[in-house]
Amino acid sequence: MSVVVRAIAATLPAGVRARYREEWLSDVAGADELGVSRAGVVIGALGIAASIDRENPDVSGMTPRRLAFRRLRVGLAMAATALLLLMGSLLWAQQWALLLAVVTGAVAIVAFLGASRASRRGRARRRWTVADTAVAVTAPLAVAATVLVPFIGVPMVFAVILGLVVVVAVEDPRRQGDPLSRPQAALLAVLSASAILAMLAGSLLHIYIWNPLARMPGMTLDEIYTGLSAAGEPPSTVVPIGWAVAWGLIALALVVSAVLPYPRVRRLMTARRIAGIGILGVALVAGGSWFVGFDMGMGMADAFMTSGGDAAASGPMLSLVGFCFAIAALLVGLLPTRLGVVEAAG
Repeated sequence: MSVVVRAIAATLPAGVRARYREEWLSDVAGADELGVSRAGVVIGALGIAASIDRENPDVSGMTPRRLAFRRLRVGLAMAATALLLLMGSLLWAQQWALLLAVVTGAVAIVAFLGASRASRRGRARRRWTVADTAVAVTAPLAVAATVLVPFIGVPMVFAVILGLVVVVAVEDPRRQGDPLSRPQAALLAVLSASAILAMLAGSLLHIYIWNPLARMPGMTLDEIYTGLSAAGEPPSTVVPIGWAVAWGLIALALVVSAVLPYPRVRRLMTARRIAGIGILGVALVAGGSWFVGFDMGMGMADAFMTSGGDAAASGPMLSLVGFCFAIAALLVGLLPTRLGVVEAAG
């Protein structure tokens, strides 16, 4: 029962978490002497966790304004995740993605309602900014477009979320963890950079080797490229080289930044930032593969009268990895530093 009590206490706001955890653990340990059942202690703990006033500053351990922004971060992360999952369910016809989109969307709504309650509790007032105007103008258009034309509306909803992220970042910057030591930062940066370069290498191999061979079975790679040249459809080398150089420089800059001794740079080298850059980089490399491979795909379609889509198994695998890393990047980039389940949901 002590494990259950600890789990319930972990969902409480920071202001009262430790006090209730110690009280409940003491009640469980002395249940026999007090003449009460341990199950009764757990039920009582659940009742308190469900009914406690989470907007009270003495309970939450933070001002209502701070709590509102914290919940807004959760809502934004869950709303963006729900949109990605919805897009995935439409593209791949996967019921699990649709189910997760509904669940994360529900969490986002609860978090937004919690942010609204906390804001009203503190009677927060703030200046109207350019970002607020952009969100206010775009939001109704995004809702209408999403209902009428989903594939046009979803990017507009992402634009609204981006506007809200700007508001949150400017108004209430998230606390960051302590910087890593230089060896730790270097190791994490190397791992993050390696992940980016691995995705880059995998996407280029897929576009220029694996997919052409799978698309044209029975032909060698030399025969495929000879056929493309004969049809006047040789793939451009500018885009893939530029793409590879750009991401190679980004990966190098990440590692160099992690080992620099300058104090101003060192303060930025937290585990969340370094890992977040790596996760986001993998997602962006995977998402940009369609742009890099567009020329190759269209060339094959014109030269060999075939489709320009993915024929190799590496295509769906790269898409799935990129999709998962995009969701991870949203969660790492938006969620508060510490997240209690009920506290964040509101």
